[in-house]
Amino acid sequence: MLARRILVASTRFAVRRPTPARHFSSILPRHPPLATAKSTTAVLQHHRTMFIQTATTPNEDALQFIPGVPVLEDTGSRRTVEYTSPREGLKSPLATRLFAIEGVKGVMYGSDFVTVRKETDYPWQLMKPDIYAAIMDHFSSGRALIREDEEGQDSMSVADQDSDIVAEIKELLESRVRPSIQEDGGDLDFVGFNEGTGVVRIRLRGACRGCASSSVTLKHGVEGMLSYYIPEVTGVEDVGDELEVQAKKEFEKLEAQLNSKEEPSSQ
Repeated sequence: MLARRILVASTRFAVRRPTPARHFSSILPRHPPLATAKSTTAVLQHHRTMFIQTATTPNEDALQFIPGVPVLEDTGSRRTVEYTSPREGLKSPLATRLFAIEGVKGVMYGSDFVTVRKETDYPWQLMKPDIYAAIMDHFSSGRALIREDEEGQDSMSVADQDSDIVAEIKELLESRVRPSIQEDGGDLDFVGFNEGTGVVRIRLRGACRGCASSSVTLKHGVEGMLSYYIPEVTGVEDVGDELEVQAKKEFEKLEAQLNSKEEPSSQ
């Protein structure tokens, strides 16, 4: 009964290797079974031994590509790595190649999957062959996934300076929410908690970015669960777009300063 109160029931599809049954269903709403089953695809390139599967996500503009081999090693300090622009993607040979495909707008790596986000106007049927080829060639080559190591503390790790409430919020997000979101090709970061208003600030990533059902995920999934266990929590908001806009402004400001220095002085 508690699980029904916390999480929204979902439909699962057999696109992965058999795994033990999970205790919690996804908090992300799914499309009707018939619609999603048609968009779940398995592709085999006969001249290679790799078998790549695809799985739909609640976001029509995001797909999970499952190559059947480990993708991102879990070092304890990172669970997923995401690139939201070609500039960020330069850190990864695979992401660099994926961003070279017209229509790709985001790439995220998980333990055994690659989530690709696209522009709405670009159809998957035209993009999939190039994406399959990029993923297959990369994992067949034996090259490193990331050029420079992205060390850093995971946002869900409990720090010494965290209050008891923040520690509880992180533990609940890590144990009850994150696994389900990652199964759907996404992830989330803990950004902060306002003790005055009781609002938890998070950032949705991967397939969750730009997803029409993200508001349902926040209200009926994350917010409902957190407020049930922690009375001090009054709401949850996604600040991903806000942070991206701020980062973009800072980048444009820096770029303008560099360009002004390069311009020859007027006589």
